[in-house]
Amino acid sequence: MLRRISEFLVLISLLVLWGFPALAVASSELVFPDYQQRSQIIHAYELQVQQSPDSYLLLRLLAEQYLRRFREGMDQLDLRRAEQAARQSLAIQPNQNRVSTLILASTLLSQHRFQKALQVVKAAEASASNQTDLVALEASIQMELGDYEAVQDSLQTLSQQTLSQQTLTEDFGHSGHAAITARYLELTGHLDEARQLLDKALAEVDQFYTTPAEVAAWFHLRAGDLAFKAGDLELAEQRYHEALERFPQARGALTGLAGLYGGQHRWSEALDIANQVTQQPSVKILGYKAEAQRALGDQTGAAATEVLMASVADQSFNGTANRALAAYYVDHGIHLPEALKIAQGEVSLRDDVYTEDALAWAAATNGQWQLAQQAATKAARYGTEDALLYFHRGMIALHCDNPDEALQWLRQAIRLNPQFHPHYADVARQVLADLDVGA
Repeated sequence: MLRRISEFLVLISLLVLWGFPALAVASSELVFPDYQQRSQIIHAYELQVQQSPDSYLLLRLLAEQYLRRFREGMDQLDLRRAEQAARQSLAIQPNQNRVSTLILASTLLSQHRFQKALQVVKAAEASASNQTDLVALEASIQMELGDYEAVQDSLQTLSQQTLSQQTLTEDFGHSGHAAITARYLELTGHLDEARQLLDKALAEVDQFYTTPAEVAAWFHLRAGDLAFKAGDLELAEQRYHEALERFPQARGALTGLAGLYGGQHRWSEALDIANQVTQQPSVKILGYKAEAQRALGDQTGAAATEVLMASVADQSFNGTANRALAAYYVDHGIHLPEALKIAQGEVSLRDDVYTEDALAWAAATNGQWQLAQQAATKAARYGTEDALLYFHRGMIALHCDNPDEALQWLRQAIRLNPQFHPHYADVARQVLADLDVGA
């Protein structure tokens, strides 16, 4: 989930700058199926670039299409193609070529080359007059790095700047910036405010037929993610299905549904959803698939899926799937030293709350309780409202002989989302029962 958020927030910045013709419609059921023609559009641009290899504009347009196809199909080769085309465009036209700069930074961010992405943005800001899109992108990168104070400064700057585009572009710009702000609110302990802001942005985006299908779907799946975090499971399921209605290949929505069904022990439905992703599966959805297979008695299938998970992680660019793989290992008590090593490596790249939480839980399962306490404290420093984070901190407190603190965190986890995890939610309830009896 986290990876798709960062990738999309970059695309939001790009769409604000690109702009697209306004065509408001009365029904939110109508969505522009632009993805159906993506490969044909790319092929046409490739031919034009072959004929005019020194055209920075054609290279920029080609890079844009590669990036959109990556968002739609998650083929990492498209990410590399987008990066290469953007670099070629900038080499020909280094000035007044802001879209290529944004595309380049986007590809670097999606490859988890966070510092490189930030350098590209800051260099562009030094010579730019209207910095709205660059500031929005910078805020997204800062969130991945865990520099939330800098994010706050960027968002304040963003709110003070006036978009130069009019009509739809201005409206969509407001929606895009709202999505970025909602992510910041979510991470810093303001889940209800984040949901309200994102719901408003979702309603705005749904008004326009020309919103790209994948973008429209993203707003719905993000609303689903936030609803799930808040324990509103019925609405979460609805939002995920709305995302799939708009873009049937919305992997984030499929992943969300698989996780939601797993949390409710609806294993057959979780497996059916996970099996829909046959091309470029993520480690996370494969984890849900293995979980469902094991729950349904298919131990052989689960073992095969776990092997595939490791292979997918190995083939990901710059370890982009590492954190998800470490989380699966830890949750299932396998390869624990490797999981801790992965988590420690991730923290060296980005010190955000979820990476600190991954380190805390990996350290705990390896019996390194002092490290677990330190990382759990850092993960909770912004009050992020997430039942899984609460559970991790509660269990670490319990093992460190702090039962009162454990009670506090575990109660918060169950209160926020009683079905936050297929196994840990039950563990939390049992521990709470035991602690209450012993109190």
